[in-house]
Amino acid sequence: MTRSAPRSRARSGALSVLLSILVVALLVPTGVLFAQNWRAQGDRAAATARELDGVAYLRTLQQVAFAVVDAQSATVENKPVSRDAIVVAVQQADATDARLGGRLHTTDRWNGIRSRLETLRAAPPAADPTQTVAAYREVGDLLLALYAKVRDESGLSHDPDADAFHLQSSAATELPIAVIATGRLADAAVLGVAARKATAGKPPTAASQQQLFTLVSELAAQRATVQNASDKLVDDLRAAVDSTESRTLGGNLLSRLDRYQRTADVVVASFSQAATAAAGSDGSQPAADESLIGSARAGLQAAAGELSSTILNEVERLLNTRSDAIDRNRLLTGGAAVVAVLLAVGFFLAYFLGGRQRPARPTGPFPEAGPANPDALPPDRATSWPTVAPITGAPYQDASQQHATQWERSGATR
Repeated sequence: MTRSAPRSRARSGALSVLLSILVVALLVPTGVLFAQNWRAQGDRAAATARELDGVAYLRTLQQVAFAVVDAQSATVENKPVSRDAIVVAVQQADATDARLGGRLHTTDRWNGIRSRLETLRAAPPAADPTQTVAAYREVGDLLLALYAKVRDESGLSHDPDADAFHLQSSAATELPIAVIATGRLADAAVLGVAARKATAGKPPTAASQQQLFTLVSELAAQRATVQNASDKLVDDLRAAVDSTESRTLGGNLLSRLDRYQRTADVVVASFSQAATAAAGSDGSQPAADESLIGSARAGLQAAAGELSSTILNEVERLLNTRSDAIDRNRLLTGGAAVVAVLLAVGFFLAYFLGGRQRPARPTGPFPEAGPANPDALPPDRATSWPTVAPITGAPYQDASQQHATQWERSGATR
C-alpha cells in the first residue's frame, strides 16, 4: 500500500525545515566564534603594531638624549658644542614624530623639547655655568617625560609577555635615567673641581660654602640615581632572560650588560672621589681629574648606547614573532570559518538538488505514453500491451445472437 502524496509532501517539507534549522544552528555559533576570535586577533595585531611604533620612536629619543648630555657637558667644560650631532638627532626625531606622533600623541611634547633645544643652541655662552646646567636639566626632565609618554601610548608599559615587558622597561626607563643622571653627575663633579680651584688659598665665604654644599648634595643624589638605575636595569634584564623562551636573548645581552656594569662601577667610584674632593674645601683631599670624569661619562654613555640598541632589537624581534603568530592564527581562523560555511552550504545543496526522491510511476490498466515505435524503447524496459479478447461471429451480427445455441441458430425453433 503506497503513501498518499499529501503525506509524502508534508514529510518532505518537515525534513527541509529541520535541515534548514540544523544548517543555521551550525552557521550561527561558527559565525559568532569566528567574529570574536577575529576581533580579538585583530586587537592583538593592532596593539603589537603600536608597540613596534613605540620601539621606533624610542630609537630616535635615544640619540636625542645622548646629544643633549654631550652638549650639556661640553658647555659646562667650556668646550665647543657639537651642533651637528644635535641637528642630526633633532632632524631624525622630527621625521619620526611626523610619522608616528599622531598615533602616539607625542607631537606637542616633542615640539616643546625641540623649541628649547633651539633656544639653547642659539643662546650665547652664559657667564654662570649653573644657569646652563639648569636649562639642560629642564630639557632632560622633558625627555624622560617623553620616554614615559611613548611607553604609555604605545602600550609597551602594558605588554602581556614578561620578557618583552622587562626589556622595554630597562631600555626606556632605567637606561635613559642612568645616562642623564651620569651627565648631571659629571657636570656637578666638574663644577665642584672648578669651585675648589677658584677658592684655593682664599678664606671661605658663605657663598662659596653654599655652592660647594649644593654641588656635593647634587653629586650624592645623582650618584645614588645612577646606582639605583643600574641595579634595576640588571634586575629587569635578569627577569627577562629567566622568563623568555628565546634561545638567543641571554647571549646577545650578556656581553653588553657586563660592559655596562663595569663602566657604571667606574663612574660611581670616580664620582665618589670627586664628591669627597669637593667636600674637602680645605685642600686635604686631592682634586679629581677632569679628564677621568669626562672619560668615565663617555664610557658609560657608549656602553648604554650599545646595550639600549641590543635591547630594542630584542624587543622588536619578539614583537615581530608575535605579529607573525597572530597572522597565522587569523589565517587559520578564516580558513576554518570558510570550511564550515562550505560544508553547510554543500550539505544543504546536496539534499535539495541530489537527495530528493523521484515520484513513483502510476500503476493502472493503461500503459505509459511512449514513443510510437516500440522498437525504439530501451532494451531494459519491458513492453506490455493490453490483451484484447477475440471477436467471434459476424462483425455486424446482432448482439443477442452472439450467445445463441446451435439449435436456435438452425431455425428449427421456427
